[in-house]
Amino acid sequence: MRIPFSRRRVPHPFKAEPQAEVNDELAFHLEERIREYTARGMTPEDARAAALERFGDLNGVRSECAALLEADRRAEDRRDWLADLRQDVCFALHSAGRAPLFTLLVIATLALGIGANAAVFGVVKSVLLDALPYRDADRLVRIYSRFEKSGMDRSSVSPGAAADLARRMRTLQGVAPFVFGTFKRTYVSPDGPRVLTGSSVEGSFFRTLGVRAALGRTLTPEDGPRYVVMLSDEAWRREFAGDHGVIGRTMNLGGTAFEVIGVLPPRFVGPDGGADLWFATDLAEVLQDPMASRGQHSMGVVGRLAPGATLEGTRRELDRISTELAREHPQTDRGRTFVVLPLRDALVGETRTPLLVLMASAGLVLLITCANLAGALLSRTMGRRKEFAVRVAMGARRGRLVRQLLTESTLLALAGGVVGLALASLGLAALRKLALPALPPYAELSLDGGAVAVTLLAALCTGAVFGLAPALAAGRWDPQRTLREEGRGASEGRRSRHLRGVLVAGQIAISLSLLAGAGLLVRSLWAMTSAPLGFDPRGVLTARVELPSAKYPTPEARADAFRRLREAVAELPGVRGVASVTQIPSSAMSSNALSIEGKAVGNDSPVFIRYMAVSDEYFRVMRIRTLRGRTFGTGDTPSAPPAIVVSQTMARRYWPEGGALGSRIRISPHTAERWGVVVGIVDDVRVDPALPAPEPMAYASGRQDFAWSGRDFVVRTDGEPLALVRPFQRALAALDPDVPLRDPAPLSTIVAERLSGRRLPMLLMTGFGALALLLASVGVYAMFAAMATAREREFGVRIALGSTPGAIATLVLRQGGAWMAAGLLAGAFGVVAVGRMVSNLLYGVVPLDPIAIGLATLVLLACATIALLVPVRRATRVDPISILR
Repeated sequence: MRIPFSRRRVPHPFKAEPQAEVNDELAFHLEERIREYTARGMTPEDARAAALERFGDLNGVRSECAALLEADRRAEDRRDWLADLRQDVCFALHSAGRAPLFTLLVIATLALGIGANAAVFGVVKSVLLDALPYRDADRLVRIYSRFEKSGMDRSSVSPGAAADLARRMRTLQGVAPFVFGTFKRTYVSPDGPRVLTGSSVEGSFFRTLGVRAALGRTLTPEDGPRYVVMLSDEAWRREFAGDHGVIGRTMNLGGTAFEVIGVLPPRFVGPDGGADLWFATDLAEVLQDPMASRGQHSMGVVGRLAPGATLEGTRRELDRISTELAREHPQTDRGRTFVVLPLRDALVGETRTPLLVLMASAGLVLLITCANLAGALLSRTMGRRKEFAVRVAMGARRGRLVRQLLTESTLLALAGGVVGLALASLGLAALRKLALPALPPYAELSLDGGAVAVTLLAALCTGAVFGLAPALAAGRWDPQRTLREEGRGASEGRRSRHLRGVLVAGQIAISLSLLAGAGLLVRSLWAMTSAPLGFDPRGVLTARVELPSAKYPTPEARADAFRRLREAVAELPGVRGVASVTQIPSSAMSSNALSIEGKAVGNDSPVFIRYMAVSDEYFRVMRIRTLRGRTFGTGDTPSAPPAIVVSQTMARRYWPEGGALGSRIRISPHTAERWGVVVGIVDDVRVDPALPAPEPMAYASGRQDFAWSGRDFVVRTDGEPLALVRPFQRALAALDPDVPLRDPAPLSTIVAERLSGRRLPMLLMTGFGALALLLASVGVYAMFAAMATAREREFGVRIALGSTPGAIATLVLRQGGAWMAAGLLAGAFGVVAVGRMVSNLLYGVVPLDPIAIGLATLVLLACATIALLVPVRRATRVDPISILR
């Protein structure tokens, strides 16, 4: 076969090579000239010499003529190829127009398969392939602290350790600490107070990341002690309407004036997400406090690899530094090492596995689509056997037939790809609402040029894959035998039946794998959501109140304001209880070091537990059961010994022999000065519903630990929680009109959002499983319907010879059942593979859960059997007389 536009030509069987043709032509003209000169009386030798002299440079003429002829041949080949392609395309369009229902069905099926892949690829590309918004992002790393004995391998770093890393690292040319997480800051604008998110970073942060300001300048180490701030692009446009004169203006943030020094470029996000405001943190001030510098772990660290440095070299250097710190600070740094990861891996986190699982699921759906359409195209090709046989008999080359069929399938695939892109755009619009909370902060779900190119390439490959088998089958047909069989009305051959059966078995195997995977994730999410939380989030409104330190300078003043606000909210209609807490239960709660009098906790490494200070009503409002002892009351005054309430898991873990009540503990730094006394044990609370087991937790009385400037309020009502937002805001405005109410939301919504990361793969894989089930059912029906149609003459003869409709039905059912059984057997291997893939996403369910696998098998068998019964019914109704006639 000739390769289009190739410089290497394949010799044509009926055309001489250009060089030989030129040689023959020149030789002819040379002999004619010699003959002419000889006729004029010249000797043959003189005539040849004169003729050669007349031609001049014969070799040059020969080469030039050969090159011209070669170019002409190439142009002719291109014209022929384009003419053939135009003819094939026109014929394919005409053929598609003659079967509009078949064409629409093919395009719709392809659009579903390709659209699902394009949508998932848009997500995967955005998260795993697109460049991060930093310069030379592949050289950026994230450093975590690891506690060897507690198993925490991605913990924050203490300010002292962060400063040590900045001084001692040699494989990093930049080390930039930043305060872990974001916080809220009240902005008193001319239009009233608003709450903006803030992030605090060390002055070298933006230089290390390689980010320049879009306006003004970025923070520097000299900005640490100064009241300056940078704005995100979004905050600049929202709060200052994109005013380019914003540099140098001041913002009243929490009662303090900050000077705006710069605006960040669009799409910038930090390692912990985006923020409206970026402040400079002053590590020098923190390092002066021994407890704050080594006892609290609140810093994240990013670094940039030095030229020539490798990640492995950085790991070795961090091991050496951790050994030095353990020797220099044994009380705080013993048992602690460091973990370094590429920044992208740190940002992607646990998202990589679900995305790869979804990409594999979408690929399996595309395989089912290919198998389904290969069967449909095979059936159509079988119906055109006579046409192809006549064309071959009239001189058409078999390669031309194969190319014709591949052109038809490719055009159908491209049409399906275009429609699939439209479906993918709609799918991504839906995924933005569903998936963004569970994806890294830099992710932008879109179909850019790369995604469109990959989608169209996938469409072309799909067209080639599902069109190849029918095309090759058509290329092997013997035209004389085919015409004889068509004349006799012969049945379909065994090879074609086996090919259909293999396609059916493949679709069933893939569908079973996807349905089993979806069943495992559904069962996992069900176990996750049905497991008791330890508190009742229904009917609870949460909102945060942050009091400015400038206006409420002392802890006593803030505690009094919070008390008066609780009393005011408790008087609102419909309120059944009000409590305040330093942090609502969440996976982002802070952990504090634990000490128990007379006990060694954690051997050589410190133990950290979840900790919060709560008001007296907290356990009643949250409906957390008191198992033993008491909770907090009016007797827990600041002068009384600190009262501590612990969770059941904490009591079991640290007092396995009993005796937790009355024990004295310290929780750094809140009760570090005085021993606290355990006065009660309450039920466990799962702060992260996605974790299989509750974590140890300790509670202190808000009457005794009231140094916090902000509190989360929990308000229980019998009605709609959001209906209390306006009354709550009025009560807060009556207390202080300059303090906004932050993040009001139902507690049940917050709990549901924490499961979004687990819900996304479950929903998408269930969708892929349902799509695979639909495609497989259609495929089973189409395959066996075509098979029954092709064997109608055989069935008519059988009935004429005495066979019964029941025997015909048994024959078709037995053959269909055999291929379905083969598909289920092959699907068992797929189920094992899928179970291993999703094992990290499961909660309370084993990878080979019999319920999920059994239900998937039953649903698939039911749908496939129903799809098979229609062709069976058609086979039993064959009229033998009309067939034999």
